[in-house]
Amino acid sequence: MSTFTIIGGGIAGASIAYHLVKSGYPVTVYDRLDKGQATSASAGIICPWVSQRRNQKWYRLVREGARYYPHFIKQLEGITQLSTGYRKNGAICLFKDNHIQQLAYDRISAKQVDAPEMGKVIKMTKQQVKAMHPYLTDSYPAVFVEGGGQVNGEKLLSALKAGIRHYGGQWLEQAKKPTEIEDTVIYTAGAWSREHYQQPNIKHQRAELLHFKFLAADQQAETPVVMGLGPMYIVETEKNNFAIGTTHEDTDAFNSDPSREGQHYLYDQATRYFPDTRIENQTVAVGLRPFTRDSLPYIGYVKDNNFVVNGLGSSGLTAAPVIGREVANYLTGRETVLDLNDYAYF
Repeated sequence: MSTFTIIGGGIAGASIAYHLVKSGYPVTVYDRLDKGQATSASAGIICPWVSQRRNQKWYRLVREGARYYPHFIKQLEGITQLSTGYRKNGAICLFKDNHIQQLAYDRISAKQVDAPEMGKVIKMTKQQVKAMHPYLTDSYPAVFVEGGGQVNGEKLLSALKAGIRHYGGQWLEQAKKPTEIEDTVIYTAGAWSREHYQQPNIKHQRAELLHFKFLAADQQAETPVVMGLGPMYIVETEKNNFAIGTTHEDTDAFNSDPSREGQHYLYDQATRYFPDTRIENQTVAVGLRPFTRDSLPYIGYVKDNNFVVNGLGSSGLTAAPVIGREVANYLTGRETVLDLNDYAYF
């Protein structure tokens, strides 16, 4: 029987390991706990259908990821008895005026034919937005996507580790560079990939996410994900607590310390979207998100017995569970839903 060594314990490596070991294959994960790992600093939004990206290979991947999520989470939480923070409360997508709202509604609802899991798509007035999310600004109309959801990256990673160990896999928190490859080594090293291989070329961005809480507020119900104007996203992390992000900064450095500028900018954005509520800063999470050519993930061999999964970028939490399923099937000779040749472009 084949054995597998995985280098890098972010969401991609953990998901691949989980799916392999669940199918009965020996797996060892080596993770050195690099500061700035992207998984823990992600908003965790699962709503790929609203994206305006036209890359169909990317869209097929994230659409299948969203479709797989409910089954994947039910099984993982069932065996580990751990919460992943996954919930499907829908997504409120804000737009600056009624004209852009209509264009977005037409674009998003057209995808329902191939993605029934996205549920209903509804145009919302400013007043309806306020009724659904009482603390949110009423400055913008919206499109509501019923199937939108969220997951907590840190909790999901913990549950995957527990699942891997449940099925007999090993998770070792130490560095590992195989010198003699006896079966397959899977590199999921994220932003640190150049320590192991030069192609595909991986670049990374610093992304900052501000966690804050409402003061003197009493939120009664869980709120949907909010997709604001431009690249801004808001998720509820617990009662009266939210996270807003994200900043994007191309960098060659590996500094994961929060910046004062980023914190001020995100705080200003939080007050923009919640203008009538007192807000208290808590923490800023910083992640280093890996990207490849055209921001399309790379999934494939780079040489004999060396398999690479990298470049998931901001869609890592959406795509990683289904990538784990597909890569596990591919490497063990089973049928895949996606054509992984679409992502092995090096």
